[in-house]
Amino acid sequence: MKIKLQNIHELSEENNSFEKFASKKRKLSGKQNLNKLVSSDESENMFTSSDLEALRARGDINGLISIIKTGKEASVYLGKNEEGYLAVKIYTDLRVRSFRKDSLYRQGRFEGNMRTRKAIEQGSEFGLDAHQILWVNEEFRQMKFLYDKGIPVPKPIANSGLVILMQLIGNEGNAAERLSDLDLEKQEAEEAFEQSLTILKNLIAAGRVHGDFSSYNILWHEEKAILIDFPQVTEIRSNPHAKELLRRDIASVFKSFKKYKPDADEEKIFKNLLHIAHRNGHDFV
Repeated sequence: MKIKLQNIHELSEENNSFEKFASKKRKLSGKQNLNKLVSSDESENMFTSSDLEALRARGDINGLISIIKTGKEASVYLGKNEEGYLAVKIYTDLRVRSFRKDSLYRQGRFEGNMRTRKAIEQGSEFGLDAHQILWVNEEFRQMKFLYDKGIPVPKPIANSGLVILMQLIGNEGNAAERLSDLDLEKQEAEEAFEQSLTILKNLIAAGRVHGDFSSYNILWHEEKAILIDFPQVTEIRSNPHAKELLRRDIASVFKSFKKYKPDADEEKIFKNLLHIAHRNGHDFV
C-alpha cells in the first residue's frame, strides 16, 4: 500500500497520516532499465512498478519509450500518453541510495507529526517510507509552485509514490540538452548566463532558493534556459540555511560559466538578490 499524499495542498496539515507502501514485491535495485519497468506478460499490468501502474490507471501515462538520463538518486525516461511525449522521473528507493546532508534542505518543511519526524531521523522502515515520499512530493509541489509563478520549469503533470510525470522539454521526443553538456558560442553563452541570473532573481522574488543551481540542472532549448530538479528547493522564510544555499547557488552559476568569463560581480549579485528578497517580503531567517 502506498503512502497517500497525492493532494499536495494537504502537505502542511499536522494531522496528515502516513501508510507504509513498502512491499515485498518491490525490488530494491538501483538504476532500472526499461525492460524491468514494463511487464512482458500482456495478461498482467502494463508496468511492473505499482507507482507507474497507478498513473496508468488514471490515464496519465500509457507507455515508456526509452531512457533519457540515469543517476544514483533518480532516472528520467521518455514516456507517452494520449497528449504526446512526457518526461518520467523515477526515484531510486531510499534504501539503496544515500541522501547525505539532506537535512540542510528539510529545515522548516512539514514532516508530519512528532512520531513521523522522529521515525525519519531514526531511519526506521516507517521513517524511510515517509522520508522519501515527502521528498518526492516536495519536488512536485515546488515545481507546480514555480510553474504557476511563470518561472521557466517543466509543467508538472502528475505524481504517485516515487514517480513524477512532467512536460518533456525538447522536440519530437528528443530531450533538450543540459547547459553542462553544450559548448556554446560566446554570444549564446552570454545569453544563457543572463537567463540563468534572471531565473535566480525570479526564484528569490518568489521566496525560494533552488539549492543545486548549476548548468547541470538547466536545460537549453530553443535558446531558452529551463530549470529542472526541485526536491532540494527551500523556502527563504522557513529555512535558516537559505542564505548559505543562495551563496552556493550563485557560486555554482559562475563556476558553470567560468570558461566564458562572464562580465558580472558575484558579490554584487548576491547583495542584489538579498534586496529583491526583502522587497518581496521574503527576509532570510
